Amino acid sequence: MKLALPKISIPSFSFKKKATTGLSIQLTDKFLRVLKLNKEEKPEFPPIEEIWEDLSDVEKKNKLSEIVSKYNLTGSSVVTCVPADEGLLKFQKLPSKMSHKDLMEALNWFINVETSQIKENTVHDYYFIESKPEDKYIRVVVAIARTDFINKLKDIIEGSGLKIGVVDYEVISIINYGLYKKLPVPFSILYVDYYEAILAYYSDTGISYNKINFNYKYYMENKDKDIFNSFVIETRNTVVINELSNIYVGGPIIADEEAMEEIMVNLPVLGILDLEELPPNFFIPYILSVRGLEE
Repeated sequence: MKLALPKISIPSFSFKKKATTGLSIQLTDKFLRVLKLNKEEKPEFPPIEEIWEDLSDVEKKNKLSEIVSKYNLTGSSVVTCVPADEGLLKFQKLPSKMSHKDLMEALNWFINVETSQIKENTVHDYYFIESKPEDKYIRVVVAIARTDFINKLKDIIEGSGLKIGVVDYEVISIINYGLYKKLPVPFSILYVDYYEAILAYYSDTGISYNKINFNYKYYMENKDKDIFNSFVIETRNTVVINELSNIYVGGPIIADEEAMEEIMVNLPVLGILDLEELPPNFFIPYILSVRGLEE
């Protein structure tokens, strides 16, 4: 099966190895998730999640090495991603009548302007979204990531005996899920993980997203209603300001009936993105694995 067109995956942040793989790793400073799917999209071993916010980088590498050894994954190529906080996603429209030379000069100028505003060293990649002959504009998605985080990914993953095949950007993965599942365009996906919430929007004319400050893990542990109410209010305001509709909800929060009831009451939710055979925590690893199988 192929990802639904238009496929907007950023090709990678310079690590692409052109190896088909159903092995994905979602790695942040706070947690690790490992998933391997076969061609029927069935897990080859139980999905693995480790909360490791208190571990050093050496301990994290050792933890992943243990998993690699246990499941005989040494030498395997993986698909991984850069968390939303470690990068940026930019969308640009350029006149379709421009020559290729002028187009690339304009795109490079745009990228230089964006990266010059970031103090840290960065890497970037871009993708031209499929257009029609009659379109007045060429649409480009640009992903930018902090070099330090890319190097950390490489150190932990490759230091554990694996090979990096594709490095995606988290927001792109969220949108790719909607395309792969053929959600009606336009669509919005509210992805709520343990330490972040992202509201991503995709239409025929643009891509946008908002990072919403919400520590769902803290809320689960403390049942702090004020934190949750602030999250709902901020999300609702974002929806209203951006005139969003057709919202779908995915991520660990969908397993929380009480939280979902409040979300359903306050937001125009059209559906819940249930992974069926997988825990909702593996929303990102699932679509990363699917992408790996399609490479």
